Amino acid sequence: MALTIQFEEHQLFVIRSSGVIDRPEADAIKKEVVQFIKRHGRACGLIIINDDFHNVSKFASWDDDENDEFIQKHIDRLAIVGDIQWRDSALLFFLNGLVPFSIQFFKADQEAFARAWLKN
Repeated sequence: MALTIQFEEHQLFVIRSSGVIDRPEADAIKKEVVQFIKRHGRACGLIIINDDFHNVSKFASWDDDENDEFIQKHIDRLAIVGDIQWRDSALLFFLNGLVPFSIQFFKADQEAFARAWLKN
């Protein structure tokens, strides 16, 4: 599994990524996020890019769907933690600056800072 998700206190979901992410797996995770938001209200997200992450599938269609639109309307902040080599790609993938919430990238050793930023 390239993606795993955990739900934590304070309306926080944590997604860990590794390997190559494909569209069906990403869609399944998004459905879990939607259900979490519907049960608990607005949320923040933490995405952790593990050392063994390779990329997203180049052959998949990554067009937005109704789950993306719902999530974008109900997220307050998104923190991404990983090797600096992924910063630009991750911010582009999540459309930083085009979504109605703040996205911040943190270096791999700054998960504690990312969590603190999400709480403020």
